[in-house]
Amino acid sequence: MKYRVVISAWVLAICAAIPPDDVQAQEIATADSVRKYKFLAKTAREKKEYDAAIGYYTALLQYSPNDLKAAFFLGDTYFRTRDFAGARIALRRAVALDSLHLNSNLRLYAVYRAVGAPDSAAMSLERALLKKPSAADHRRKLADLYRREGQSERAIVHYEQLAAAGEDPELFEMLAVLHQELGQTAEALAWRRRQVARGEGGSAQLESIVEMQLETGDIKGAYNSLLELARVDSQNAYSYYSRLAAIAGERSDDSMRVTALKGMVETDPGDLESVATLVQWHQGRGEWAKARIWLERGLQIDPASSPLLLLKGDGLVRAGDEEGAIAVFERARANPDWEQVAQQRIWQLRPPETEEEKLKREFFGGAAAEEQN
Repeated sequence: MKYRVVISAWVLAICAAIPPDDVQAQEIATADSVRKYKFLAKTAREKKEYDAAIGYYTALLQYSPNDLKAAFFLGDTYFRTRDFAGARIALRRAVALDSLHLNSNLRLYAVYRAVGAPDSAAMSLERALLKKPSAADHRRKLADLYRREGQSERAIVHYEQLAAAGEDPELFEMLAVLHQELGQTAEALAWRRRQVARGEGGSAQLESIVEMQLETGDIKGAYNSLLELARVDSQNAYSYYSRLAAIAGERSDDSMRVTALKGMVETDPGDLESVATLVQWHQGRGEWAKARIWLERGLQIDPASSPLLLLKGDGLVRAGDEEGAIAVFERARANPDWEQVAQQRIWQLRPPETEEEKLKREFFGGAAAEEQN
């Protein structure tokens, strides 16, 4: 601080010593003072004698008030001493001389960040980018600043410029997230697809894409994404096929539901419930040969599966082999959970003869109807 007082007094003394009417002598003295203080300021700054440097730059600006570099270095020196108020005044003076002065705007950005003034910090970076639009590091700082402050649309503008200039996968992720947060699903989906096209993100990206496709009503796209998921993530393929079956079922899309059911059985041959559904679907369409293929395939896994045995018996009935059907229904009776249904099938082919059997039929018939309902 003592340097600043002494130098200011020195400047005033020099000015007072020059006769007012001696303009030429004053100009020479001023030029000498400018050269002297530039040298002294630079020397002090390079030696990191910041307090002395501040005094010299202050004196220099009194002689040369439009010296842009002096204003910048004064602000920069204040910044290094963590005198942010002084730094802001000096740097704003520099920006007033040249609004696009790169170093002054960058240092102002740092000052405003330090004092918690994000809007002013962003404005400083915006001016820096007007001066040097290709500066990716400055643009990234600005985009990150806008994102942290919740100004997603402004952040997107700069992230997209960065993404156009390079292939940073982190930018793709940020853009997808920001667009999705703004409800701009189509744009978010486009960035997710770019990630997948580059082989990034794996199944997590595809799952996110499925959700966005469903949100936008792109059901066909969701189907394709789930099929792709099942292909690239074989360990979890069953869950993707199951999701596909559920979506197709909600939309009464029998063709896609069957595709999904087949995928479920391929990935989990023990899924006899899906096998039974496939058998019923083919039977309902009169595709007996295809139904029989699935039926036999299921029974190879579990020859005692009552649901499949009942379906087999129904097929034998349609073929006119009632004795064969009864034999199969008898096997289905072995499972207590299906005993009543199987018995009812048998009585439909071979009605009960005794009163006791008739009572049982009435009883079991009612119970079976309730179970089927």
